[in-house]
Amino acid sequence: MSGFEQDYRADGVGGLPYDPRLMLVTVWWCYRRQWRSPQDMARACREQASLRVVWQREQVPSAACLRRFVQGHRRGWQTVADSLIRVSGQAGLVDVSVTATDSTPVIAPAALSKTMTAPLITTRIDAARRELAGLQQRRQDMLDDPDLARFLEHGYAEMIRAEQLLLVRLRRLEQAEAEARERGRPAAARHDEQITRWQARVDRHTAELAEMTRRQQDKYDTYQARAAAGQPPRGGPPCLPEQHIRIRGKQQALARARSRLTQAQAGSGTARDGPAARANLTDRSARILKGKANTPAWILGWLLTITVISGQFIIAGLLSQHGNDAHGLLPNLTAAAGTCRQAGIIEPFGHHLADGAFLAPAVPATITGIPLTGVTSKDSDTDQQLYTRRSPMIEPVFAHLLRTDRRLHSRGDAAHTEVIAITTAYNATKYLRKTTRTKT
Repeated sequence: MSGFEQDYRADGVGGLPYDPRLMLVTVWWCYRRQWRSPQDMARACREQASLRVVWQREQVPSAACLRRFVQGHRRGWQTVADSLIRVSGQAGLVDVSVTATDSTPVIAPAALSKTMTAPLITTRIDAARRELAGLQQRRQDMLDDPDLARFLEHGYAEMIRAEQLLLVRLRRLEQAEAEARERGRPAAARHDEQITRWQARVDRHTAELAEMTRRQQDKYDTYQARAAAGQPPRGGPPCLPEQHIRIRGKQQALARARSRLTQAQAGSGTARDGPAARANLTDRSARILKGKANTPAWILGWLLTITVISGQFIIAGLLSQHGNDAHGLLPNLTAAAGTCRQAGIIEPFGHHLADGAFLAPAVPATITGIPLTGVTSKDSDTDQQLYTRRSPMIEPVFAHLLRTDRRLHSRGDAAHTEVIAITTAYNATKYLRKTTRTKT
């Protein structure tokens, strides 16, 4: 509990904090029953008999208190997570000879309709600034009015409150605009790379089409020459190059590549550039992602990437703003190596299992000095038997974590702390189940 206690204020400001041990037990008990909302946890403290035994009648934590405990103690949660992995390793439950990584989208507590492009956000900022200027002018006019009754009648306190709320909204708009423009910079930098990529594809298709046409024409000329000499080869005559189905397919591919190249050179942005960079006004760190079968087609959230070991213990869990799995692989493996180092696990990593979506970056031989062998679904047949262990290792973990609630209840940096709390609660359940099992 040292990590939580270090975060508490020691200057005498505020009331006495709740015992972090009781708060931790409450959060884990609620997470075990898939109650992750602070409102649901506070309600459980008042209504569930198991928690009524823990909390006294007048000392039940509120939803705001539980939210601050989950979101505001990242160091405390990380300390508990490392300690849990350490005691699991001491109990012989941690085996890093085989690890697996996978990703899934999670939903952010923000409205998808509030995701806008940078120019549209700029328009909103200008409107908010005009509204703020008008409000400040009205307040100044009220201060200049000598009539105190009129001053109180028009609600000066309400006007101050409205001005404060407008300033908060303006700050969020400016942050969202900066995030949208920051996301748009890589898209602009990719424009030249896009032209180069499509030009290379046009050149490749052109060279392959010329070679295919030459070989087919040679076959046709050879057959005609032997037929004229009275020695036609066996089988039917070869067709002309323009009639061959594969050559026609290659011509169509070349036409598509040239069209893409023309669009890229014209700067239309339709050549695999996707939509303009956008940011959400409520949570600027979230982005639009493609949903799963049990979610809407498009969601606003993050990509949750976790790494598990053979005992289904989670040794790393990170949120990513990228739209595909590949970008979260190396950061997650680095976090997994750091967790094992903090937990005192010195055994070298063995084989790492990942599906084909993680093929973009090459898996390095070592992660922060720990040896690692990558195995994906595209590897040779000799590794396929080992790869079949990936799904039973990691898919049940996702099924347990997100079976009833795929939504996080924190925004911004606090969402990363909530992920640590969720994965730690899952590991605690696995540890207790494996160490307290008794014979019947």
